[in-house]
Amino acid sequence: MNRTQPDFFVETGKKMTKLLKWLGIQEAFQKGLIARIITILCLLYIAFGIIFVSARLVMTISPALPDAHWTDMLIESSILLVGVVTLFYIRADRMQAASRVIMIGLFFAVALQAYFIGDPASDVGAAMGLQLFAILAILLLDRRDRWIAVLLVIAVFIGLNILSTSGKILPTISLTPAGKVMFALFIWFSVSVIIALVLMAAMGAMRREPQLIQQRLAQMEQSANAGSVSTDLSYISTHDDLTGLFNRLFFETEFSRLEKGRQYPISIIMAEIAGLDGIKKANGSRAADQLKINSARLFARAFRQEDIVSCYSEDEFAILLPNTDQAALGVVMNRIEKQLAAYNQSHAQTPIQFVFGSSTTNQGESLKEKLRAAKKQLRQEKSREIIPQ
Repeated sequence: MNRTQPDFFVETGKKMTKLLKWLGIQEAFQKGLIARIITILCLLYIAFGIIFVSARLVMTISPALPDAHWTDMLIESSILLVGVVTLFYIRADRMQAASRVIMIGLFFAVALQAYFIGDPASDVGAAMGLQLFAILAILLLDRRDRWIAVLLVIAVFIGLNILSTSGKILPTISLTPAGKVMFALFIWFSVSVIIALVLMAAMGAMRREPQLIQQRLAQMEQSANAGSVSTDLSYISTHDDLTGLFNRLFFETEFSRLEKGRQYPISIIMAEIAGLDGIKKANGSRAADQLKINSARLFARAFRQEDIVSCYSEDEFAILLPNTDQAALGVVMNRIEKQLAAYNQSHAQTPIQFVFGSSTTNQGESLKEKLRAAKKQLRQEKSREIIPQ
């Protein structure tokens, strides 16, 4: 019995991998938390659309079954269409466009359903749909799009209620009391399953990504020890060959992109390994390199997938944290300090000490100025510390 369950999950995972590979979206699925959620929603949209559109067609063709209502066909076929369009965006690696299409499709379906039911105030389907829409908007959309989504929901919901209470819209779909119960149960079940899958994807990604980074770091370390050179030119051009983190060129490229983007507030952390030159002189370059690798592993566990963690110079790291305000930055710094304390406790012979500088850029402020401020703070903190050389 204990062996059957793991085999079942292994086989299911293999089938899922084959499906993603066949659809051409396996790489997108592995790119992080948001990409994973969008991919799962895309597959759910397509599966939902195929199953229900097929069922409606069978109902229409078969004389023994009740005719499918045109409103159901409209909503379910639009969901299938949204899923297919999202799939093409994912294959093209346009995840922001894919997230917007997913959200537009869900909003369209919820708004139409509330309109056709004719009583948006008491329609459980509309309420659950709006709840799901709000959760996904927070997860998938950036700051401006989130506000647009919230305002759209409020405007449409208030508008439908005004029209409903004034008698200007009447129910297109008539449900019996038993039918309303079944419909409510179906909506609750469907939304609960979607939310559960989204949370599972989020938890899986959060558990998996640090291990993937550490695995890559280990591979880089083995390659360095073996004297081998990676042939992946795109990887070499964007990553530091010792630590496996992003290099300064990639940091500056992403810096320019974020500077022109809408992911404010953006926080910056500059971190320098204290006394790395002294360690190199006393114990050799291998010991200094190992300390730098260990530092990179520590940072890999401390930051999100969307954060830009880079090796900025020989003994400095630079991190860009989009959508991170001053309060969130404080939480991140506390997390780093705790992980550093835990590491040093278990590595008493080779502890790591950092000097930090940080700043937060709000909308309308200069990101370059804040980067200079973070560097200045690092220098000030360094001058206060007694760093062994």
